[in-house]
Amino acid sequence: MLRRGTIGRRIWLAVGGLAVAAMVGTGLALAQPSEVIVAGPTESYSAATYNTDQGAVVPFRDDGGTHNVTARQTGPDGKALFRSPTISGGAVGVAGTQYLSTGDYPFFCTVHPTTMNGTLHVTGGGTALPRPAATLKGKKSSVATAIKKGIKLTVNATAAVSDSTLTAKLGKTAIGKTTTSLVAGPQAKQVKLNKAGKSKLRGKSKAKVTVVADIPFGFPASAKVKLG
Repeated sequence: MLRRGTIGRRIWLAVGGLAVAAMVGTGLALAQPSEVIVAGPTESYSAATYNTDQGAVVPFRDDGGTHNVTARQTGPDGKALFRSPTISGGAVGVAGTQYLSTGDYPFFCTVHPTTMNGTLHVTGGGTALPRPAATLKGKKSSVATAIKKGIKLTVNATAAVSDSTLTAKLGKTAIGKTTTSLVAGPQAKQVKLNKAGKSKLRGKSKAKVTVVADIPFGFPASAKVKLG
């Protein structure tokens, strides 16, 4: 016979799993079982260590106050290896945990960094999802067209990704930037030039621009685009 606390915990896991599974854009899906990271109502997590199988988006619940879950380690995108939004009550998924392999990963709350620390233990169960990746291919155009319509390119992504940033650079100077969502497969994108970027290109007969794509939880990709 199950205790009331055990029943409540299983109900929360079922509801939390459905909520997280509905998240899209970064390949979020609760593929394997995971314990729920709980914060509050005081400035603390409910446990020192939480367990999850590989491939799972770990649920995070805030029972009071303003908290988040942020990995101590940096991922290939230059940001926290896994992270949740900062919330004041409610529940969200900790994005990035679905890519973790077996091991122990320390995390903390950026709002309360000295009092809120924990460890995520990823078991040998399940299978970690491959990190999203993309390749870029620039489309040659005239300088005048780039100034008027932007830098055109084809992006081929391995998975759907939200909030990917495409930055066009002339040398080390950013001349345009756009944030966009990617779908799996090839797709046409363009980066509109900013005022300073248009000014730098104006009067040139040709130029070579580098476009860099920041892929959340994945490695950056880049391509050279010839103008002229």
